[in-house]
Amino acid sequence: MDRKKEKNVIIIFLCVTFILSSICYYIYIAGGQRASEITALLMWCPGIAAIAVKKIFYKRENVFGFNKCNINYIFWGVFIPLIYLAVSYGIYWLANPGSFTATVYTNSGALLIFAVFSAILTSMGEEIGWRGFLLPKLVILFERRKAIVICGIVWAIWHFPLMVNGAYQSGTPLWYKLPMFTIEVVLITAVLAYLRFHSDSIWPAVVFHASHNYIDQLFTDPLTDAEYSAFFVGETGVVTVVCLVIVVLILYRSRLGSYLVIHPGITKQSKEWI
Repeated sequence: MDRKKEKNVIIIFLCVTFILSSICYYIYIAGGQRASEITALLMWCPGIAAIAVKKIFYKRENVFGFNKCNINYIFWGVFIPLIYLAVSYGIYWLANPGSFTATVYTNSGALLIFAVFSAILTSMGEEIGWRGFLLPKLVILFERRKAIVICGIVWAIWHFPLMVNGAYQSGTPLWYKLPMFTIEVVLITAVLAYLRFHSDSIWPAVVFHASHNYIDQLFTDPLTDAEYSAFFVGETGVVTVVCLVIVVLILYRSRLGSYLVIHPGITKQSKEWI
C-alpha cells in the first residue's frame, strides 16, 4: 500500500472539494435566502470530488463502500439520531415548557414525504466524500481515533464559511458556535465511523446523516421557540453534545456491537472497530 500516494490523493480530494464548495459558498452568500437551494449542490461537492478522484486513481476499486449490509445497521442509522435528538430536546422542553411549540407546527404531510427523499439524496453526496472516501483513506495513514478526529474537523471546517456569514446556525455567537459545532461534528463522525466500518458499507452512514438532518430540520428545531435554545440543543447545543458523548461511549465501550452484528460473518477490518 503506497502511503505517499494515499496522502497525495487525500490532498487532491480536499482541494477539489473546497474549490467546488467555494463556488457554492459565494452564490449562497451573495444571493442570500433566494440562493438557499444551492445547498443541495453544496452537499454534493465532496461526493463529486471523490467520484472524480476515484475515476483517476482507483478506476477498478470499490472505494466508497456501496455494499450490502445487515439491516440492523440501517435500523440504527435511522434511530440513533432520533434517540439523541429526542432526548436532548425533550430535556430542554421539560426545563423550558414555553419553548415547545407543537400548536404552531405547520409542515404538511406532502413536504414531510418529499423531505425524506431529499434528505437521503443530499446526505449521500456528503457521505460519498467524507465517510465513503476520506475516512477510510485517513485510517490508512493514521491511528483510527486520530483519523476520526481529523475527518470530523475537516467536515466541521467545511461548514464554517456559511456559519461565519450567519447563513447557517445563526443562533449563537461565533466564539461559541464554531468550537461547539466542531465538537458535535467530531462526535457524530465517531458514530458514523462505527457504523461505516462495522457494516463494511456506506449505506448506514447515509441513512444516519439523512435521519439527523430530517429530524432536526423538520421536527425538533421547528418545534422549539426560545431565544437561547441554540446554546443548549441542536448542532451547537451543549445538551445535545452531552447526549452524543453518551452515545459514543455506549458504542465504543459497551458490547452493543454484539447486538448490532447478528450474523456470523464479519470482516477482519470490522473486528478492529469493536
